[in-house]
Amino acid sequence: MLAGVNRSTMETQQSDDNNQSAEILSEFESQSISMLALVRTLLSPSTMPHIVLISLISSLLYILSGFDSLTVICSIAFTSLAISYSLTALLSSNPRIREWITYNPSADDGVTNFVTKQLKKFKICLFPLSLSVFIWLFTASITGNDGIIANTDQYIPLFLGMLFIAWSVVQGTSFSKWASAGSAKKTANTDKFPSLKTTIVTTCLIVTILAMTLGFVFYQIDDLNNSVAKSAISALPFCALAVTVTGMSVAYSWAPKKLASMKPKLQSFSSRWTLTCHVFIVWHLLTIWRQSFLSPATYQVIFEEILLMVFTVFVAIWSMTSKGYRSKFRLITEENALTWGLAFGYAYAGSVAMLVTFFDDIKTVMVFGHSVVVITVIFTHRLVLTRIINTDNTIVEVNRILTSNETTKNVVDGDNNAFPASDKTSDTPTKESESWQEDSDVDWDAQKPQEIPDVDWDQPIDLD
Repeated sequence: MLAGVNRSTMETQQSDDNNQSAEILSEFESQSISMLALVRTLLSPSTMPHIVLISLISSLLYILSGFDSLTVICSIAFTSLAISYSLTALLSSNPRIREWITYNPSADDGVTNFVTKQLKKFKICLFPLSLSVFIWLFTASITGNDGIIANTDQYIPLFLGMLFIAWSVVQGTSFSKWASAGSAKKTANTDKFPSLKTTIVTTCLIVTILAMTLGFVFYQIDDLNNSVAKSAISALPFCALAVTVTGMSVAYSWAPKKLASMKPKLQSFSSRWTLTCHVFIVWHLLTIWRQSFLSPATYQVIFEEILLMVFTVFVAIWSMTSKGYRSKFRLITEENALTWGLAFGYAYAGSVAMLVTFFDDIKTVMVFGHSVVVITVIFTHRLVLTRIINTDNTIVEVNRILTSNETTKNVVDGDNNAFPASDKTSDTPTKESESWQEDSDVDWDAQKPQEIPDVDWDQPIDLD
């Protein structure tokens, strides 16, 4: 019977732990909005001209910034476009502004020429472009040779280039927020309890296979004359690097991971979260490795960075939009997500362009940026796990206090009910308790104290 009680207690405790873990993970899951819905919003045909325009303008300014005489001008242009689209995003709640920056197909119903119809779509870009021209003229006039703060325009390329560090951090943190929400969502309905050792071995095995495969593919692409065996052997050092970084990252996060392994849902989240982070890290390590030890073509590098820029913009908007939905101040919404994304895009492209101009070598820029992302993800990986454990500890402590107070209340109530009201004692003397002092049968004045002979009461008593 005692075993049955213990089993019932353990099952109740496990159920409470699962409910508590589900409550903690729901915080991450509740931050999630549909990425697919966000993609549809950003790539809507009604705003597609903005996407086409940023591709054309960023490419043109990137090329022109390579000329020393045009570097400052291009940096001001990138900055002006980023500020312009940021202001447009803030003003997009106004119906008139939103009408100016959104394409309405019914407005061109009478146009039959295809080229003319396509060109007329770009009129939705006129407002942010006009605003950026005004910002560019204003900035150039006050920072130029004869401006209020003369010759400070020479520092704009440096400032814009330094923002690349911020964008790398944004990429790492935004990805982490998106990945943690996804991991929490997949964990919400699981009661499995994968062991810590199993998850670590699984993560390292997947990282090894992924690193080996990617390393082999890119070594083969780098030199098509390589044999399969040579490419595989060449990929081994990169595979070792990826596994080493993964091991160091897991060791750095070992304490919260070990604590998370004590509860099924937290352990399941921890394993998914760790795997997702380190798969992302492997890709960035591969880029660093390629830039350092291989010779990727320029078009490959540019194409990869464009993809990363688009990814960064998407996850950054997703992250800020998700947070905005839970905040009183909704800075980014579905209505202005595109314009914020364009502002981030111009700033990101300007940062890369300025860094390439300063370093005269895009490889250095890429290695530095991807290293920042790797460090950011490793740090955020531990931070998220620590946050979950701290939240869990807080809930446990609150539940303990509430349970203790409830138990104390029940004990006190039980003690009070154990004695009738008439049996309770009181510090205040009653008439019955004082009646002995008023006994009429005793003549206290008639009673004389007996004296003990030969005793001097005034003499001090020696206690030695």
